[in-house]
Amino acid sequence: MKNIFTFVLLLATVSFYGQDKKISFLNLVGNNIQVPKGCQAQSEYELQACDGTSIKWDYYNDDMLSAVFDATISAFAESNSSKTEVTFTSFGAQLKGYKFKMGTTFQYFLKGTIKDQPLMINLGTPKDIANNDDLDGFLSLFFDEVS
Repeated sequence: MKNIFTFVLLLATVSFYGQDKKISFLNLVGNNIQVPKGCQAQSEYELQACDGTSIKWDYYNDDMLSAVFDATISAFAESNSSKTEVTFTSFGAQLKGYKFKMGTTFQYFLKGTIKDQPLMINLGTPKDIANNDDLDGFLSLFFDEVS
């Protein structure tokens, strides 16, 4: 009986403490963005498959940002000829980069500095974001405008 009680207690403890903590807010350079209803964050820096759109960002120093960004763009350009320059504004900062059309989706790679922090944003979406009207839904939480 004591063994059964111990096993049940152990199982309850593992079940309670073993659960992943649900992430409610994303953190984009200190800007807290609430995870949209029905979506799930992988981390404070990544939202996957939210209405078909995924976004992730990584922080770098200036030298590393340029190297990683250039390598990423070169790799995508080798297998895709639809490279188009884009500029987004996020929290008052300009982010420049490229858009690639990949089948029925679009892949955006943006680099820039928000609040003195260099970063690269990787955005995958079924939407062709061409103007501010395309920044609906949760994308408007990340970006102010596109040009």
